Amino acid sequence: MLFEVIADGRLAAADGAVLREVVLSEPQDKHERLGQVLRRDGRTVVVLGCRQVDREKGRVHWLALDHDPSGAFGAIAHFVLERETAHPPVFPSDALSAVTGLIRDKGPAPWQPEAPEALAAATGGGLGPVQSALLLAGKPVQVATDRLATIGLKPRQKTFGDGLLTSFRLGDVAAFVGALLPDSPGDLWTAGPDTAAAGRVWRERFDGFVRLPEDLAADLELAGVSARGAEDVLNPARTPWISRTTVQRPGRNGDLVPDDAWALPGRHHLSGAVAALAGLAYTLPYGHPLRAALPEGLAAVRRRLTDPGLLLDLDVSWAEKGTIAPALRKAYGLPATGGGDADGLTRLGDALVLRPWYQAQEAVLVRPAGLTGPDDAVFGLVEGLAGPGRGSGLRALRIVLGDDLARALSAGVGPGEPVGHAQDPTTSVPELVAEVAGAHGLSEDAAALYLQLLALPDPTDRNCVRWTGWKPARTKKARAELAATDLVVEAKRPRAGRTLFLPCGWREPKAPALPVEVWKERLYPVREHARAMPLVPVPELFARAWDHVRAGDGPAYEELTTRATRKGRRR
Repeated sequence: MLFEVIADGRLAAADGAVLREVVLSEPQDKHERLGQVLRRDGRTVVVLGCRQVDREKGRVHWLALDHDPSGAFGAIAHFVLERETAHPPVFPSDALSAVTGLIRDKGPAPWQPEAPEALAAATGGGLGPVQSALLLAGKPVQVATDRLATIGLKPRQKTFGDGLLTSFRLGDVAAFVGALLPDSPGDLWTAGPDTAAAGRVWRERFDGFVRLPEDLAADLELAGVSARGAEDVLNPARTPWISRTTVQRPGRNGDLVPDDAWALPGRHHLSGAVAALAGLAYTLPYGHPLRAALPEGLAAVRRRLTDPGLLLDLDVSWAEKGTIAPALRKAYGLPATGGGDADGLTRLGDALVLRPWYQAQEAVLVRPAGLTGPDDAVFGLVEGLAGPGRGSGLRALRIVLGDDLARALSAGVGPGEPVGHAQDPTTSVPELVAEVAGAHGLSEDAAALYLQLLALPDPTDRNCVRWTGWKPARTKKARAELAATDLVVEAKRPRAGRTLFLPCGWREPKAPALPVEVWKERLYPVREHARAMPLVPVPELFARAWDHVRAGDGPAYEELTTRATRKGRRR
């Protein structure tokens, strides 16, 4: 019935685009326009909802659909057009009419079990089988479990696939799905969807777009890294906050308002980029084709931060006892008030700026282009004043400017590099495995397992088997040999995913973070609500951990020192 209505109307007209999605703005005057319909001369505008309230400019932005049978469009009442997205017809009316008749005659087109693999192949691996199945099914928003079984998916797979498909624009998805309808609609009931045509649309719209394979996306998801965040840094030229610049102008209340809000990186952008790059560097096997794109992702972020006009709010304005601006003024030899320029900004050296904030207080902004590098004194000063609970964005900025992450991203791509999971010490550091085996009288397999437990944040039994590829008998033998030494302790601990542990304290942060030995905090940051992620190449991580052991700083329980109790008085 829906197809018939669309085919009989103007939405499927073959004479071009008659529908567009628009963002309209007007002065904020408390009008409620949700659901409002504006009509004039056959043209219809439907307000879908409020998109944004810009309190600095005193304007409200509405999301709306604009249908003009003439295709001329033009101004809409008193509104200012902020943005528009054309929605040309995907299915011509004659094709929709033909499909409608076929559905009435034959019922729904049968599911083609081989179609997801064919579609994945047509995109050159850009889509995996889960995403392909969802697109072939029309990308349903909600679907019953039994219907999901028809297309070979489970509810968790649908959720996973929907997440991966968020990196596509709505118009791209519509064009891609539209291409699946064969030129002769009846072929949909015999030959199935036109995956070859969809493959051509893919190449036209997504040529050069680097996508995560589904198996890798699942691994990154376990590590707390979203596929969308990873694809942002793998495709920096397509990511607005990395590839574009914008001017920031003073607004009301001293706020800085960007001309292009999408081009302004925030503290979460930087933290997310560092998490994604570190997660990719740690998760991708050495020799994987995607590793070649990692250094450019970091280089692009660094280039964005060289913009001399870029000022970032990295959430370092407030400490436990109030704003840190007075202490910064004192550190830079400025009076308690004053010193601002024509825009009301007070510059502290090359890298810090104070702007008017709530009442008489000032917010702290960071100018990355003014920093000399990761060892700039500004980092220590601001982190010391803001305290450890603040400044995740500032820490991310320091990591971006440093060398550790750059080395991790560059590892595993050279011609002489080992191929495979770097977390397998027998592949990445065979000489170190031999040294550890000799030092402790272990077989090389047991020594390799010990290095994994010693250095890695996630040496679960399943991960170790995946990294090494060992058969169950070999794995069991190595674990039994290592468990018989005093290098580890054997136990059962919640959410650990393993039974062998270093003999030291144990941290149990909340999910999605994994529990981890306290001793490992000297190797990488261990946060409360995120999985620990090394920022150096994995071979270097193994070497650092072993260096601590050789220096006498190996895992050990802390000795509890107490005062001797006084003997009670005899009665």
